[in-house]
Amino acid sequence: MSPRSFVKNLTFQSNDLSQAKNHTGSIEDIAVGFVNKGGIMSTPVLYLSNIGRVTAKFTPVLPVYITSDYEETDIVRGQVDTPAMWPQDLTTLAQSTTWNLARDPNTGHYSIDHA
Repeated sequence: MSPRSFVKNLTFQSNDLSQAKNHTGSIEDIAVGFVNKGGIMSTPVLYLSNIGRVTAKFTPVLPVYITSDYEETDIVRGQVDTPAMWPQDLTTLAQSTTWNLARDPNTGHYSIDHA
């Protein structure tokens, strides 16, 4: 089935509970993703295959890790062995948000504060 006809037969509701209903009459694959501002293609973050109907609560959380195990341009390809110091629910943030990352020189501890 083409993406265009699939879109016509899919309803999506979003509040605290996200619900996708497949009205195509057949089993389909569904992906949830994000589109960058000005972009036309989405980047899938959740992929479900062979779906007739699915109901899921999806909360995008951005975790911040502080570690010296990686260099600035490294790509993290697996589980990070450092606990997240700042998990942030992205749905609670404004569309444009600025934060300051600071290191206390006396203790070596990091903090993140709203700018």
